Amino acid sequence: MADHIHTIPVLDALRENKGCAFCTMFEMLEKAAIGFIMSPAYMEDDVRKATNRVGFCARHLSQMYDAQNRLGLALMLHTHLQKLNADMAKIAKARVSGSFFGGDAGPVVKLHSYATEVNGSCYVCTRVDTTFERYVDTFFHLWGRGGDEGALIKAQPGFCMPHFAKLASAAAKMGKGKRDRFVEEFVTKQLAHMQALADDLDWFTQKFDHRNADLPWNNAKDALLRSVALLGGTHGGKND
Repeated sequence: MADHIHTIPVLDALRENKGCAFCTMFEMLEKAAIGFIMSPAYMEDDVRKATNRVGFCARHLSQMYDAQNRLGLALMLHTHLQKLNADMAKIAKARVSGSFFGGDAGPVVKLHSYATEVNGSCYVCTRVDTTFERYVDTFFHLWGRGGDEGALIKAQPGFCMPHFAKLASAAAKMGKGKRDRFVEEFVTKQLAHMQALADDLDWFTQKFDHRNADLPWNNAKDALLRSVALLGGTHGGKND
């Protein structure tokens, strides 16, 4: 894999060296995706067709609303709702006999399946996740190449658990040599990172004891916030 458009943003996130670099990458992608969909792109036929079909998750609907393009959002949701109404009406009319909630449960089952599918899809999530997967591939490419970029990866303090799981999943598909190296270089460091955080969190709780009130916080003052970020990611593990 030669250097390409994804190399620079991955390296930029790694150079920040503040917590989980993949959370930084995700937030950057999410911001770009919201900016794209709330730009004039929402008027393009292929984009509107896609948003009508898959819609948006609650998280991204909220972010789109906060983007202040109320007209653009209203236009997208209007045509999306029209498609939902048409699809659901077609399913509801498909019953052959019995009352809607009576003997023929077919339409109810199909409506449940349709609603579940719609609620589980999001145009922004798909757009973000597609590029994010390429960032993971780029990360491992840079890791395998070594040199300054490999050293930059080794210098990472650790990763949030949702993104560490994603890295482990990718590593599991590699050859034994790379899997062993992943354990040596990443798992060992991740465990040390988590233990240090657990120690800080322990001291955070002890600071609530009046006998420790005058003792220094050391690194524990933000331990609770860092623990939340480690366990859920700064985005709540949204793309996992």
